[in-house]
Amino acid sequence: MIPDSRMPSNRPLRRGAARPLAAACGLAMACLAACGTSAPTPSPAATTTATPTAAISVSPSASQAPSANPNFSIVPVPTSRFATPGPASATLDATTGAALKQALDAIRTSGRYPGVSAAILYPDGSIWTGQSGLAILSSKTPVTADTLFSVGSISKTFVSAMAGRLAARGTISLDDPLSKYVPTFPNAANISLRQLLNHTSGIKDLFANLSPAILSHPSQVWTADRVLAGVGTPYFSPGTNYHYSNTNYVLLGMAIEQATGQPLATLIRSEFLTPLGLNHTFYQVTEQATDPEAHAYLTPASAPLDKWPGQTMIPFTAEVTAVGPAGAYVSNATDLARWANALYGGVVLDQATLASMVDISPTMAMKAKPSFPYGLGFEETTVAGQLAWGHRGHLDGFWSAMEYLAASHVTIVVLTNAEWADPVGAAATLANVVFRPAPVASASSH
Repeated sequence: MIPDSRMPSNRPLRRGAARPLAAACGLAMACLAACGTSAPTPSPAATTTATPTAAISVSPSASQAPSANPNFSIVPVPTSRFATPGPASATLDATTGAALKQALDAIRTSGRYPGVSAAILYPDGSIWTGQSGLAILSSKTPVTADTLFSVGSISKTFVSAMAGRLAARGTISLDDPLSKYVPTFPNAANISLRQLLNHTSGIKDLFANLSPAILSHPSQVWTADRVLAGVGTPYFSPGTNYHYSNTNYVLLGMAIEQATGQPLATLIRSEFLTPLGLNHTFYQVTEQATDPEAHAYLTPASAPLDKWPGQTMIPFTAEVTAVGPAGAYVSNATDLARWANALYGGVVLDQATLASMVDISPTMAMKAKPSFPYGLGFEETTVAGQLAWGHRGHLDGFWSAMEYLAASHVTIVVLTNAEWADPVGAAATLANVVFRPAPVASASSH
């Protein structure tokens, strides 16, 4: 697995000894260089749709107090508290839709991606979706609106939101020691759930030691206990520095299950996916996806390599089951756009919890600063000059970006099945189309 930090960005990287997602994706790919490749297949043109979607309503007079009721009302977050000024609004029309279609095709062609899927959710609830290229090269299966992609570390946003909601109810505290829920983990009494969420626990990333074993048996199923047994010594003492580690979210999943007595995937489905109508999002470890899936493609771009055809999980079973809550979800672009809009738009979490989630100050105060400022399961960046909230995702052969432009309330999602892809750059390209100035009509001559 190539480190996520190698993905090009449209903003200068904040330097530090550790980079977000770099540790997350430590599988050594050198062993893949000798493997055979297949020639890329020409891809069909992009398709687009522009359909209205009902906005999710919230009560402006709802109480902010935590409640044991799973359906308790949530106060919308005044985004202006966190966002810098930006365009007040954006609208979808036929001209913009056609330009987005053209841009998406250009992204795929210039990047030599096998396939790409994108969705843009506008403030008025209308949504543009576009697909370009192929989900599976060998069968020339096109990417459609229903095609599922591995979304990698975007999975962490579901886990962190679940932790935030449970904390708001009083079921857990983010400052609880890990030992309260997973007492057998080394030094658990000195590690808080908050430190797991923002990667300041010091716990070593699971891929650092386990990559060879994961790669050597791609169809093998891993358990959380087996992962934790092989993690190794920590990077540093809890709370003293920053280092991205998927192991943190494996432990968070275990803590949430211990606190609630329910499987994490069941909670996320009942609390978020079902109420929001996200019917194309699945936790591969325990849920069977019902939509077609894209295959993962490794380098070189000139002859993409489908390393794991025929797997029951994408990109492959060993990687998916080892990473678990940290990266095992698959989804489509539309579902993720609706998810980001609900999460960062204040529908999912109360104001105080969301403010805590997007607070990057603890990690940016560390010696090893994240190159993408990090909160609680949250990355901050800029997209086309606008402050963006969300997360990137990467597992071998898949790259994704889910970005909520906080000032303009526009959500952009890009999913690809190319190891070499730049989804944040692609999101910026699409954003430039969304916010391009309207043409000025020429004055009539008399």
